[in-house]
Amino acid sequence: MNDNPDAYRVRGRTVSSAADRLLLAWDLGIIGLVSLNLALILFDSLFLIPPLSNAMEAALPAAHGWYNSNIHERFFEIDLVFVSIFIVDVLAGWALAIKQQRYQRWYFYPFAHWYDVLGCIPLSGFRLLRVLRVISILFRLQRLGYIDVRNWAVYRTLMVYYGIFVEEISDRVVINVLSGVQEEIQNGGGGFQRQLVQEVLLPRRELLAQSIAQRVEVALDTAYTENREQIHGYIGHLVENSVRDNAAVRNLERLPMVGQYAIQAVEDAITDAINGVIEDAINGLDSEEFDEMVSHITDSVFRMLMNEQADGSGEINRAVIETLELVKAQVAVKRWKENF
Repeated sequence: MNDNPDAYRVRGRTVSSAADRLLLAWDLGIIGLVSLNLALILFDSLFLIPPLSNAMEAALPAAHGWYNSNIHERFFEIDLVFVSIFIVDVLAGWALAIKQQRYQRWYFYPFAHWYDVLGCIPLSGFRLLRVLRVISILFRLQRLGYIDVRNWAVYRTLMVYYGIFVEEISDRVVINVLSGVQEEIQNGGGGFQRQLVQEVLLPRRELLAQSIAQRVEVALDTAYTENREQIHGYIGHLVENSVRDNAAVRNLERLPMVGQYAIQAVEDAITDAINGVIEDAINGLDSEEFDEMVSHITDSVFRMLMNEQADGSGEINRAVIETLELVKAQVAVKRWKENF
């Protein structure tokens, strides 16, 4: 609890010193003056439009005459009054920045607050920059904790449309960049395929070989474990058909008493041998020999890719082009519509 009787709170922040109260009052006053000045600029701009001016004169002739003689004809002088206050604000802010040593050099302030400086120029092209003064003050008050613009309906609405604007612009930029990459690849790509192999794939050759070996091992082991009976049955069926179609084996049928037994023994022996080979092959997937074999295959694939001409007709180029097309389609999705 603050014991200072002169202290008060703004959004939970204690404002106790006279300097803090003065700065807060000054900022709020500048916001009010800039808002009033901008409203006057807007109204006077509309007053210059003949249909609107005539409509006002017809509806409120007294107000039209008073505004025309007292405000419109003296608009430049009135604006100079605002400008003089804004110049004082810039100079005071500059002096305060020097005192607080906010910048490395004393002359950095007008460059950092260029919108304040240019907004003091009493010309129509620069007057609109005064709105940036209001925004900068609001951000300063937000940073100090005096206000929270995120809870304002105006801020939330502006942020919605700002998000739409940023998404639309960024999507078009990304799509244009991806289209340029596709076109470059189709036209030869400056050796894109070779660069892809040399700079992306080759440095990761060992990791790719290990990853491929692990995935092949897991896939084959899982498939064999889940379908062991079906595989054995299929192999037995193939062996039986092969043995029955063999002329030499058919001669065994002529042996009295033992012909059928001999044929069955041959079928069982061959089936067991093949199943044993498959079992050994599956169990050997985690061996160094299998990893070395995959590494050799990977090297052969890389050598084949390196020998291809990167003329835009290779499979890698087509795969990359199609992948970029999918990315473009995903980028083109207007996600901001999900909030409406």
